[in-house]
Amino acid sequence: MIESVKAWRVLRSNIVYSKKWMQVIEDECELPDGRVISPYITIAVPNFCNMVMITDQDEVVMVKQYRHAAGIISVELPGGMIDAGEDPLAAAKREMQEETGYTSDDVELLYSVHPNPPLERNRAWFYLAQGVKCTSKTAFDAFEDLELVLMPKTVFMQMLLDHSFTHGMQAGAMYAAAIRLGWLRC
Repeated sequence: MIESVKAWRVLRSNIVYSKKWMQVIEDECELPDGRVISPYITIAVPNFCNMVMITDQDEVVMVKQYRHAAGIISVELPGGMIDAGEDPLAAAKREMQEETGYTSDDVELLYSVHPNPPLERNRAWFYLAQGVKCTSKTAFDAFEDLELVLMPKTVFMQMLLDHSFTHGMQAGAMYAAAIRLGWLRC
């Protein structure tokens, strides 16, 4: 670890935009050498979680949905925002059940990261659930329009290795799960 790198000191912080689940913040920051950056703009968005879900038949349970910002139909891992004060694992299990109707008692953390630390203030958790079973109906949020996709292991691995999954934050979790499951060797 480079010990000469030090944290910046925030002199002022101002929320310049706040709507729904996002805030844009302008900070005035003093660097360790005394220089000042103003404004340094960051975005506060909620923490989120995603779940790699595997059935006993080695199918990956995924969802297909439209992603407006990118203008694409995307095949993704189930997941979503973590409510304020909610445990990330509880949120991941809730999202898994709401979006797919599947549940599992065999869930483990793959890893947690800061998705984009120069710009965003949030954190993401990625889990692996094995032995998932359909136990209930889905319960989509008001504006969710999802299609359930049960993808055989061979198709999933081919799409993963062909870089066909376009949700950048989820690709690492897909690779981590494939390694943990023994589907991909390092």
